[in-house]
Amino acid sequence: MSGPARFVAAFSYARQATMHSTTALGSPIKVLVVEDDLTIAGNLVDFLELRGHQVDVAYDGPAAMARLGAEAWDVLVLDIGLPRADGYQVLHHLRERLLLPTPVLILTARTEMDAKVRGFGMGADDYLLKPFALVEVEARIHALHRRASGSVVPQASVAGDLRLDRRSWQASVADRPVKLMPRSMQLLERLIREPGEVVRREELERLLWPEGEPPGDALRGQVYLLRRSLSEAGYEGLETVHGVGFRLRA
Repeated sequence: MSGPARFVAAFSYARQATMHSTTALGSPIKVLVVEDDLTIAGNLVDFLELRGHQVDVAYDGPAAMARLGAEAWDVLVLDIGLPRADGYQVLHHLRERLLLPTPVLILTARTEMDAKVRGFGMGADDYLLKPFALVEVEARIHALHRRASGSVVPQASVAGDLRLDRRSWQASVADRPVKLMPRSMQLLERLIREPGEVVRREELERLLWPEGEPPGDALRGQVYLLRRSLSEAGYEGLETVHGVGFRLRA
């Protein structure tokens, strides 16, 4: 059986196996599917709607970016090999431009480790290879949604008077809002996950520049901008651990 035939067969088998049960694993979830293959997209949409979820589809990168900016989604199911703008560009737009924490499940036929590492480094939350079973896609969507809704990952983190609310992506110091640039927000979100713990420079550089080495000592400049914004609001707890990394004072 050829590759495409095996792929369609895997979808058909999974769909038939679940047609007898229309009860989803939890409450309905609003899912945006970004996939240019009409057969794959159709199977995903039909199956997830059958299971009670609210689903829509975008067939290329620009359409996905427009939909992500226009309305809120609980989970993004994202193919990498998209026309006009690939999945990495969509992911970059979601995290860097829109600053949205929407959970992302990558679905792709790319098996190379570099592709997986790149996706995770740019902010993907999960990764599933094609061909896949539809029931597993739904199970992973539910797991991502549980974490995002606070069942696993806290919706707010605190370090002294500094607070980050992940529901609104608003930072504040002693209840005073702090306006941050996109990369400053990314830095803060990573550092505030574990107050008092040192986050190594290398990890922060991969977070901010997932596609390659940062220019010069760019990380130092980004930390300076974040420290200045926090200091102006009254928080002085962003510390440099020389030769290692940075931390927020607990």
